[in-house]
Amino acid sequence: MRESKNEAKKEIENDSSRRDFIASAGTATALAALATLFSGSEIVNAQELGLNAMGPTPEQAQAFMQLPDKPVVMVNLLKFSNSGVGAEDYAQYGRDVARILESIGAEIIFSGVCQATFIGGAEWDSVAMVRYPNARALLQMAQSAEYQAISSNRSSGLEGQVNLAVFETDSL
Repeated sequence: MRESKNEAKKEIENDSSRRDFIASAGTATALAALATLFSGSEIVNAQELGLNAMGPTPEQAQAFMQLPDKPVVMVNLLKFSNSGVGAEDYAQYGRDVARILESIGAEIIFSGVCQATFIGGAEWDSVAMVRYPNARALLQMAQSAEYQAISSNRSSGLEGQVNLAVFETDSL
């Protein structure tokens, strides 16, 4: 019984923390920008989604907004939708977003089709790496009307993805 009360109290504290996070003005604005980036998808707990998601959790969005102000490479592991046109829709999104990336000082530095998994159990269809001047540049892009106009091809083209923020280092 005591353990059950502790679990309930912890859940209430977690819910309160989430509400506090969303209620803060600056964070809520940036979170809305990230939600815009991943329009058409609901922000949910990553534990419920597993490896494949269409948008960040509030905790992921908060961590992203606190990244250092330096160039960041976003590694995108992509799984296309089984709609029959998923790869085509995402390819159109890729062509359209490349123009927007250039306008904000970002660039696609690698894009390729996955052929096989050598280690691990996840299967991805494609990988893309995009270098942004900083994390804010991605948020700026997400808020633009130009990006919002093309994001439907991303939503219809993908079943989900993993998106990693990576900073270059001189050595491992």
